[in-house]
Amino acid sequence: MKYFFYLSVLSALILLFNACNRNDSTDAWREANINAYDAITKDTHYKALETKTGPFGIYYKVLKTGTGTEYPLATSNVKALYKASYYDGTVFDNGTRLNNVPVEFSLMVVSPSSYVYTSFTPTNMFRGFSFALQNMVVGDKWEIWIPYYLGYGPAGLILTDSYTYTTQTLILGYSTLVYEVELVSITQYPK
Repeated sequence: MKYFFYLSVLSALILLFNACNRNDSTDAWREANINAYDAITKDTHYKALETKTGPFGIYYKVLKTGTGTEYPLATSNVKALYKASYYDGTVFDNGTRLNNVPVEFSLMVVSPSSYVYTSFTPTNMFRGFSFALQNMVVGDKWEIWIPYYLGYGPAGLILTDSYTYTTQTLILGYSTLVYEVELVSITQYPK
């Protein structure tokens, strides 16, 4: 019984230690992402996307100007080439840059409470990326910086296996997301 008590106390201390370390690393990650995003907002090479009421929170740099004349709507389907990374350049999704084949997806946004998925597909659109694409014309190629609150939020993107009940973090919480994206076509343009 005494052995069981000591083992329980030791296990609890290990769990507490790990929880404290995770919290510190999460705080450090959040702080680093906020600092990187703040630096971009002051960089003259980047412009803020505007709404009718002012800046939206997304910053972008034009890499190539397109020749299109129409902008996608929030209900449009588009084809795009993209690569996604964290603020530090670590790529978490090579997207279509490796094989140069555009992917088609809807710009319809899923609700922020839905960022736990049982499957990961390009249709898992989030607010910041959808809004940025709605401001591009066909042929535009941009580097887009999206703060965590317009991306996957404090929780990140988590994939849950409904059979084994295991989870895998696909995108870390508090991540500033950096997309290099080229709008190839608008495949569905509701009238």
